[in-house]
Amino acid sequence: MLFRKASAVDSKLWMLFNAYMNVGMTRTEQMGIKGAQEQKRPRTVLVLGGGGMRGMAHVGILRAMKTLGIEYDAIVGTSIGSLVGAMAAGGASVDKIEETVTKVQKENTFRLNFVKFLMKGVRTPSVYSGDTFKDLLHDLVPHRSFSELGMPFYCNAVRLEDGGSVFFGTPGFENIPLVDSLYASCCLPGVFEPWEHEGLHYMDGGITDSVPLRFAKSLQPDLIIAVDLTVKATFKTPNYKSRVLSTLYRAFEIAEEALVENALHMHADERTVLIQPKVGHLHRFDFDDVASVIRMGEEEAIKVLTSHAATRELVTDEIVEGLSCPVQRRDFVSIHLDPERCIGCGLCEMVCETDAFWAQGEKATVRKLSNYECTRDHACARNCPTDAISLGNL
Repeated sequence: MLFRKASAVDSKLWMLFNAYMNVGMTRTEQMGIKGAQEQKRPRTVLVLGGGGMRGMAHVGILRAMKTLGIEYDAIVGTSIGSLVGAMAAGGASVDKIEETVTKVQKENTFRLNFVKFLMKGVRTPSVYSGDTFKDLLHDLVPHRSFSELGMPFYCNAVRLEDGGSVFFGTPGFENIPLVDSLYASCCLPGVFEPWEHEGLHYMDGGITDSVPLRFAKSLQPDLIIAVDLTVKATFKTPNYKSRVLSTLYRAFEIAEEALVENALHMHADERTVLIQPKVGHLHRFDFDDVASVIRMGEEEAIKVLTSHAATRELVTDEIVEGLSCPVQRRDFVSIHLDPERCIGCGLCEMVCETDAFWAQGEKATVRKLSNYECTRDHACARNCPTDAISLGNL
């Protein structure tokens, strides 16, 4: 897939990105960056997607990258990804981030708006108090501005008035307090009150762009490592319960996955390394086993980064305890179709952007048993009404 031509805004962002890397650095540090460039380490943007408490998998991603010696130069975060990303961009070690997030408890994050419910009833803007969550953010993230972080960092939110997106940390939005930016990026609809700024209201960036590849590409990096936490029923069926809130959030997740599906169709290419920890079956607000979620993120990241064509040559030459070779090549996705279940509806051919299916006969057939062009969006399996399609090597 070809990159689109960079706009003037894109160029400005990239110039700021480059300038950022040299601000406040000593001559020795600048020489170190130059040496890294001479060794042709790719300029890398790390994208941490949204997903509620599933986002604790991001901590495992960071640990795997540290273990393997894979570095990054900027972070783009959405929702929970913005929170973990801000801590990493602020210089916190992986051990410190893990220690911090494992202490977060549900009662410290969600406190019902009893007073507002009594006064306004259904007219109250949220179920839980945003002030409680914002107090937690003050404890978790560094008390710095965007320019004072250790590397370029951006997070997104959506304006309720017109549905437009904003990326805090970009020109015109770099002076917004970091905690306010993170609150806006994490502010799920109906859960916390929208963040108000200059007469506009901002909410969770995952509403429209849970894995912001398009923005990451505007920074013109050599490599994008993106983490997708949207629900993938092809891994394991989500734990859906027929209740009002469960139905609302399941509907949000379905829309979120469809948008991510389109984003991957349009923007995932050979320079994009996609990591999809198998955490979609977990509840968005599950605080019970953070350590397990972190471990799942670490294991998946190691599998992908040590085998993907864009990153396997970047892995450190040092012997790392616990890693074994050879690793399974994960450049392709294997596609399987059960002819007994196929009803010939043609949806697989319609939704696949890589021509992996032929559905012109009575039954569909697979054209690419090993699909190297697959964007790993799971669209074919997710849309198959009879579960006739299964995907492997993911």
